[in-house]
Amino acid sequence: MLLDSSGTVLNRNISDEGGQYRIALTSAARSARVVRIGFQPRAIPLPSPADRTAPFDVSMVPVSTMLTAVRVQERSDCPRRRDDATTLGLWEQARAGLLATVVAREANPASMELLVFDRRLEHFSDRITHFSVDLRTADRADNSFFASFSAKAFVNSGFATDSDGTQLLFGPDADVLLDEAFATAYCFRLAEPSPARPRQVGLAFAPTRLQRDRVDIDGTLWVDTAARALTDIEFRYIGMPRYSDSFKPGGRISFRQMPNGIVLVDRWQLRGVGPGKDTRPDAADSIKLKQLAPMEFGGELARATWPHGLTWHASLASVRIHAATSAGQAAAGTVIALRETHYRGTADANGDALIDDLLPGPYWLQIADPRLAELGIAIPTTTTFVAVRDSTFRTTVRVPTAEEYVTGRCVDAHQWTPGVSMLILGRVVTPGGAPVNNARVSYAIKQDLVDWSAISEYYTTGSDGTFQECSRRLGFHSTVRIRVQQARLADVDTVVTLAAKLTVVRVQVPAAP
Repeated sequence: MLLDSSGTVLNRNISDEGGQYRIALTSAARSARVVRIGFQPRAIPLPSPADRTAPFDVSMVPVSTMLTAVRVQERSDCPRRRDDATTLGLWEQARAGLLATVVAREANPASMELLVFDRRLEHFSDRITHFSVDLRTADRADNSFFASFSAKAFVNSGFATDSDGTQLLFGPDADVLLDEAFATAYCFRLAEPSPARPRQVGLAFAPTRLQRDRVDIDGTLWVDTAARALTDIEFRYIGMPRYSDSFKPGGRISFRQMPNGIVLVDRWQLRGVGPGKDTRPDAADSIKLKQLAPMEFGGELARATWPHGLTWHASLASVRIHAATSAGQAAAGTVIALRETHYRGTADANGDALIDDLLPGPYWLQIADPRLAELGIAIPTTTTFVAVRDSTFRTTVRVPTAEEYVTGRCVDAHQWTPGVSMLILGRVVTPGGAPVNNARVSYAIKQDLVDWSAISEYYTTGSDGTFQECSRRLGFHSTVRIRVQQARLADVDTVVTLAAKLTVVRVQVPAAP
């Protein structure tokens, strides 16, 4: 960091894997301050202007211990402790590590691929009942993870907000922890040693005071004393309703030093409690517990690439799939998707597909038929697997046709009769594309220029807005009127001519008032 005569930072950069750095000088610069976690900080006057074209090397001296004591300035809002001096020494080292993450992202932005997940767990269990993954990409991104609000906002309002009856939880990032507002609102102490962390020391932090109806965090920042690096932050949420404590709400943010010396957040996870169905504000804790379940969301840095060509790739999982028809032949060209994720793979001439960069977790295979894509429908299969980090899962999936899928729907809905040759699959949506629930769908076949012959059966859409028809009265080149009826709205008619065994229809209706 280059400082002026008043100590204001004018410019800053971070050294690379070879310890080299480049920083632009200004006429106002008077000194340089050099910091790194695990080393004594240096403050050095800059050479005279005539000598500023020469290399400016700095020798760094390792600290003998991360718990080196420093002078403590008394804080009236935190209780006095015997380890205050060593605690502050560790905090200064941790601040150097946090500062490195901030400066690195400013000086060396990367192209990043981030995997963001949302998973719901069974009540009082680690069994995953819902798992979704999304890919987010960014060119020249300055951070892999960032807090939603500033330190001042968290100090004033806490780490949770309510949105439409749902509690949203947040976590801190390096900027928040470095902010003076955070440092003055929290008390620090040395954490109890952990047998699971033999080479690490922890800096525990807790709010100076608890406030009613406010969610705060109580956590530990862990430092690897051998590697002289930050490892992760663990924290728990406090101030939540008492019954939620059983679900251990909290979070974890981990750091990784890249080969070029840059430190990034590579994984983060927040754990909360899913909304219950309780409508009684005074319900007993035992009742509320039965209506709640853990929910986790977070992400992982899958890949980072810097302009000079360096690439980092996370250790993830993969799946190799063999797609076959019902006759056992290779289903070449089949697009295989993993449900509620961005993951896709296309079977080659041998029917084989590889999907990689999988976050660990459970997945369900689906078939992405292009005819159904406009309806946002994928064909489900019975093939499931659990992805494990650093491994490849191998499986075979039988690929049903879209016609087989629709026939199966008709059988399940008791609409199937032997001899059916023509099929209709559709979805009722609003102008915004949202599926319409509880819409009545009926059919009529055109007899001549003015007359229509109604098919007696009708279908009522569910929450996904889909419907199907497999009547024996449907034939090739039949002209069919599909009528959608909703309460308090005018009927919507769609006319189609059946030119293939399966006809796909998207019906748009006005949004309900």
